[in-house]
Amino acid sequence: MTLLTIICLAAAAAPKHAELQASPWRVRTYGGYPFIFISYGGPWNDSYQRAAHEAREQRLLTPTSDDADFAHPAESAATEWAWNVKPEGATREECHAWLREYFDGRRRLRAHSNAPMPDGIPFYTLTGHSWYSPYGARWAGDLIGLEVGENIIAMQAQIAFLRGAARQNELPFYVQMSQWYGGTIPLYEQGEDEYTPHDLDEAAVLDGISKGGIAIPNGGHAPSLLARMWHVAWLSGAAIVCPENCQQNFFTDTQQENWEKPQDERVPLSPIGGRAQRFMRLVEEHPDIGTPYTPFAVMLDEYAGFNGFPLTQPRPWNVLDPTWEDRQISLFWEVAFPRSMYLDFLPGVDEELSDRRLVASPYGDTFDALLSDAPSELLTAYPALFLVGPHRFDGDLVARLEEYVAAGGKLFATYAHDLPDGLATRYGTPAERLPDPMGTARWLTPPHWGASEETLRSRKQGLTYDPYEREFMSSLRETLEGLVESHLPVNVEGDVEYLVNRTSEGWLVGLVNSYGVTKGRMTPVSLDATQTRDVRIALRDGGIRAASEWVEGDMLRVENGVVTLTVPPGETRIVQLTTSPG
Repeated sequence: MTLLTIICLAAAAAPKHAELQASPWRVRTYGGYPFIFISYGGPWNDSYQRAAHEAREQRLLTPTSDDADFAHPAESAATEWAWNVKPEGATREECHAWLREYFDGRRRLRAHSNAPMPDGIPFYTLTGHSWYSPYGARWAGDLIGLEVGENIIAMQAQIAFLRGAARQNELPFYVQMSQWYGGTIPLYEQGEDEYTPHDLDEAAVLDGISKGGIAIPNGGHAPSLLARMWHVAWLSGAAIVCPENCQQNFFTDTQQENWEKPQDERVPLSPIGGRAQRFMRLVEEHPDIGTPYTPFAVMLDEYAGFNGFPLTQPRPWNVLDPTWEDRQISLFWEVAFPRSMYLDFLPGVDEELSDRRLVASPYGDTFDALLSDAPSELLTAYPALFLVGPHRFDGDLVARLEEYVAAGGKLFATYAHDLPDGLATRYGTPAERLPDPMGTARWLTPPHWGASEETLRSRKQGLTYDPYEREFMSSLRETLEGLVESHLPVNVEGDVEYLVNRTSEGWLVGLVNSYGVTKGRMTPVSLDATQTRDVRIALRDGGIRAASEWVEGDMLRVENGVVTLTVPPGETRIVQLTTSPG
């Protein structure tokens, strides 16, 4: 077992919950609900009325289908937009303008139908593989969204982009968990669980995948991973969480069999449905999660065009040649959330495992990503602000950064950033230690389709970090470690993801253990019980009045100012620390 120590730093400078809710950090909800767990199918149509009834009877979703006043948001045709679109432009500004025009043309249509959006219906834009949440927030309407799961990397970093964009543009946000994994989705037979093996015809499955995807036993992601993603999105401040295709994968057997059952007969739940039922019970019992506490802001230039797809450092806006400044964006998020950016990953050689979907970080899920036109009111909400990637420092931006520092903010810039002397603390790799030439081609995903095993092994060797990259990452780690000591209300020692929320009564600490769960796209779940984590929690000022755990509903003992608990492999625990009203 790995020992995890969490010491909550209840420093005097930590803002009270009421102060955060009056700031740009305030949680923005949707439709009058504190939180919504909902199907992406829109208002339930005739084919899903039986599913809606079942969800209501078994408490699987927020019962918005019973609310005649609820305006279900409709996906715009900008859904999953631009991750594979190549703008026509030779500069970042030209690509930005081209993509804005493309987006405006797409958002006027309804997703999947290409029919005009109905008047008066709120809609959201959903990025999938794309990292363009900040642009969707600026250009869209009522809600911004992100698809996670599927074959999409780095959920935590993408949430940082999404939440930062929501705060910068004063919008609620939506997170959709896709059960697709390697071209498969799950089917469950009645009475079986996620560990039940099936003998599959691999050739038939691969043929189905090649034709767009296939539903199979032992397909899709592990139910515990989907549930962990629901919990992370909820605790991150999402107004809506959507379990994709839930009208099918919440239940065993086929939809045709299920919807022919009498309405007074319950449809058996799948392992995913069982977890959804427990998740809904949790969110109904605890409607107030407080305010996500994210003291570290990361600012990208408005025209940076960062997009974390393909798997390694991409081209800006998908078409421009990457610079060292672009590479630093990927390295930053790899430090913040280790192993999540897949910078060492080569398709055809490496197998994607679920323990890289959500990862432990010594700094917690405590980052927001902003664009460079963020107003001063928003910037001053963050104790620390990191500049990363290429930046154009016009007079307005420099003035806002000077105002930020004058107000007490700590500004960090790389050695490449052209700022007035003394305005920012530098991190990264000094210019004199950079190679010339640098060899940027090694940052791109090497071709792998049809390559021999020998060729793939050779290309894999090119994915190691060069000394100047290691120096950048080491410098950033040292900088973040110092900030954690003074600005983060928790200090985590161990291998568990954690989230921190400020509440009216103290602090909420979400703990996610993503180790010990293994699943391939055609295999049952394998669980390693030895990957349980032991956790200790203590307040620096010794001020814990009471502690409880939400998922299991346990009161926790406080001994000598320390709270202890365990987090099983693949599971989530949420600890409420009561200190004093605030």
